[in-house]
Amino acid sequence: MSVTLPPFPVDEVTLQQLEVAIDPWGHGHPEAEKSTLWGFLDLMSELGGSDIRAVAEVHDDGSDGGPSIVTMRDPHYTDHCVIAALIDEVRRLRALTTGQGP
Repeated sequence: MSVTLPPFPVDEVTLQQLEVAIDPWGHGHPEAEKSTLWGFLDLMSELGGSDIRAVAEVHDDGSDGGPSIVTMRDPHYTDHCVIAALIDEVRRLRALTTGQGP
């Protein structure tokens, strides 16, 4: 059973977690080797009800040396989801400040 994820949340707690995920070195993790953004998006997807490991179909298993092509069953938040949510929030706030709220 596939789920539908809501738009990526833009509440203050999520924004703080996102900020840490994109800059782990700047938030008390001087030994961090890479961004934890993808792990954070996995977590947010799972909290939204998605089973991020559920395979719907394998089109090519990569046995010929090429890349595996797999269709996943449930949606997953991506960096594009985050950007789209932030754009929507900026537009909503602009509308409120001009008196033309949603």
